[in-house]
Amino acid sequence: MISEYQCKPQNILCFIGPCIRKCHFEVSKDVADLFKKEFSYLKDIEDIITVINPKEQKYTIDTCKINQNMMIEIGLLKENIIDSGICTVCNSEYMHSYRAHKEFAGRNTAMLGMKK
Repeated sequence: MISEYQCKPQNILCFIGPCIRKCHFEVSKDVADLFKKEFSYLKDIEDIITVINPKEQKYTIDTCKINQNMMIEIGLLKENIIDSGICTVCNSEYMHSYRAHKEFAGRNTAMLGMKK
């Protein structure tokens, strides 16, 4: 939107819709290491990627926090980033979640628009 439509970052509103949240996005060490490498520049990377079971090398990842940080980094205002806070796994009886439904998962959709 910034490069294609010359939008000013401070005028962009962002809504983070329902998605898998840190409470259910559990990964193994190899995946956590990939995220750490890719997002090592984020100041709060240790809060984003958390060890939950050192013995089994299990981690959780807060991808919403990663997205929020990336948007702030390019100039979006923190107050213009609205997070639904809805986890699709916690609410899998109301929406689709691959982690909850596996091969029987459907798909969620979203709409977006621009006002000139």
